[in-house]
Amino acid sequence: MSESGRNLAASKFPSLSSFATMLLLAVMWGLSIPVTKLGLQTLPPLTLTALRFAIAVPFFVLFTLGARKMAWRSMPKVATLGVLGIGVGQVAQSFGIVDTSASVATMISATIPVFVVLFAAARLKQTVSGWQRLGLLAAFLGIALVAVGDGRGMDELLGSSALGAAWVLLSAVTIAFYYVWSLELSDAYGTATVASWSTFFGFLALCPFAGLEMWRVPCISHWKLWQ
Repeated sequence: MSESGRNLAASKFPSLSSFATMLLLAVMWGLSIPVTKLGLQTLPPLTLTALRFAIAVPFFVLFTLGARKMAWRSMPKVATLGVLGIGVGQVAQSFGIVDTSASVATMISATIPVFVVLFAAARLKQTVSGWQRLGLLAAFLGIALVAVGDGRGMDELLGSSALGAAWVLLSAVTIAFYYVWSLELSDAYGTATVASWSTFFGFLALCPFAGLEMWRVPCISHWKLWQ
């Protein structure tokens, strides 16, 4: 096999490290909603979201050290993405989790890949093969089966408020939009740079509202918050 053929074959099969990274990402994503549900027992939604990203922003800055600089002309686009991804997407998720169970919120959030595919097809003109459609359907049905398969999940689904489910669905749509519309900027400046700046702008937009919430809504401050 020629060198170009070997390179093409290698590009079709992800490496073991890529699989491990994606597995770690899936575990972290799966834990995010249950952990958020626990956090909401002691903190209101805007405050919890703001604290999450107050911790995340400094670590994002570390990832941008030595990375490509963001051009000033691209800042408005990145700021808009940050407001959508965090100020709308993450905040809507927190509000939704308040009125839904963690399993129901996770099931609704499983629609994010579906919306990513739809947005990518519309925005980037990417085609979706039959196998890809089948894979998305199988993944979604699998999560739905885990969520409601034992009977208790169905009770939780019926007991969740329509408003809470709508918040989580809005979050899924917005986050998928963020992923797809950030691709062009990521190609130009790198994923770490775009993620860092968009997170920073989203956090800034959220701070005034979180401050107002902290002033109006008492937070439970005890050891449970840190456990």
